[in-house]
Amino acid sequence: MSGEIRHSALYSGWVQHRRFAPRVHAFRYRMGLLYLDLDEQQALFALSPLAGNGRWQPFAFRETDYLPDYTSAGVRLVDAVRARVGEILGETFDGPVRLLTQARSWGLSFNPVSFFYCFDRDEQLRAVLCEVSNTPWRQRYHYVLPVTAELPQRFALAKQFHVSPFLPLDLEYRMRLGPPGERLTVQMEDWQGETRLFQAGLALQREALTRASLHRQLLRFPWMTGKTLAAIYWQALRLAIKRIPLFNHQPSRGPYGLATPSPQERSHEEH
Repeated sequence: MSGEIRHSALYSGWVQHRRFAPRVHAFRYRMGLLYLDLDEQQALFALSPLAGNGRWQPFAFRETDYLPDYTSAGVRLVDAVRARVGEILGETFDGPVRLLTQARSWGLSFNPVSFFYCFDRDEQLRAVLCEVSNTPWRQRYHYVLPVTAELPQRFALAKQFHVSPFLPLDLEYRMRLGPPGERLTVQMEDWQGETRLFQAGLALQREALTRASLHRQLLRFPWMTGKTLAAIYWQALRLAIKRIPLFNHQPSRGPYGLATPSPQERSHEEH
């Protein structure tokens, strides 16, 4: 693994959710994320004694927190990502793998979704693996977005995995993914036929990953994973008070989901 940080970074900004039916419900929160080149882990750990791969450190990264079917058996995370992408797409890419995620914090690891950006040896982005998790079941599911043009690019895919009990499984995801540059954006909408039920988005600003910026991130977001879980359950309580219908937990439809690149403009403007 590399001894210097060349591609890894920190991102901070806003996550927002908006529900359109059967009742309007919206919120947004500040958040901070790690963008880690998986070959630069040791350089990250060398920045500060507050960072490392220990279970209880305030800013930790542990490979076994991701793709546990592979990593718990001793497979390196970079190889696990390549294997899963190869299984889904039928081809593998041997370039860098860079991960956008919430770092483990004070013993707690949870990510509603983590994005693995998979490049070829010419540093061209070829696919994005989305690892989605739910709570309290702590199940995981993988969607692959095959990148066929320069980002931003739109994708459409059938929802295959139960996430929120306030949304049905019979939905279509429509996503717009921007490049991990100075700004990083992700937009996702849930559609049921011609009805848009839900919209979520990330709007983030990049910051160089240094000892000083890492410490600033820890001061701004001292327990990011805990904040995320608390927000999920707080918003679930608000939805329950609004009497939003509940849907029973359902098993996943298949072992993974594959997106279709969607060049046409399918999404409405954000509200």
